[in-house]
Amino acid sequence: MSKSHFVLVAVLGLPIFIAAAVFGPAAFDLVFHRRPPERFLIPAGYSGWVRVDFRQKDAQPLPMEAGRRLLKLDVHAALQTSSDPQPGHGKDDFFYYAGDRRTPLSNAGICKGGMVWQVETMVDDRNSTPFTRFFVGTEDQYRHAVDPTGNDWPACQ
Repeated sequence: MSKSHFVLVAVLGLPIFIAAAVFGPAAFDLVFHRRPPERFLIPAGYSGWVRVDFRQKDAQPLPMEAGRRLLKLDVHAALQTSSDPQPGHGKDDFFYYAGDRRTPLSNAGICKGGMVWQVETMVDDRNSTPFTRFFVGTEDQYRHAVDPTGNDWPACQ
């Protein structure tokens, strides 16, 4: 290998190697840890935190709808199921429901008009069972719920 080839490989190869080492695991996780999407039904007009408790002994398993697990929340935006949470990432959808009528909710993100925020699955320390929680409401409602002082959020342009 000539000196110019070695310099070219070192100059281009080292940054590519570092980028692969840093971002590779996250990219691998996004590509290979996909799960089937889930459909969340939230009572129409509800605003606040939602909670789904998994592995509940006397609860029903989650039904399926159009190839998705259906998570229909009660009037308090809660659900208990005997099903396990699914690991990985899925393109979930969220709806307000009233009777048979459904209105889609956006989870577009910060400054984009979303209505679904901070979807996360955790383990309850009290009983070691998994649960999923997220916030439903306008961005202003979400910001106020997580930071009542409003000091930690940039303004939307």
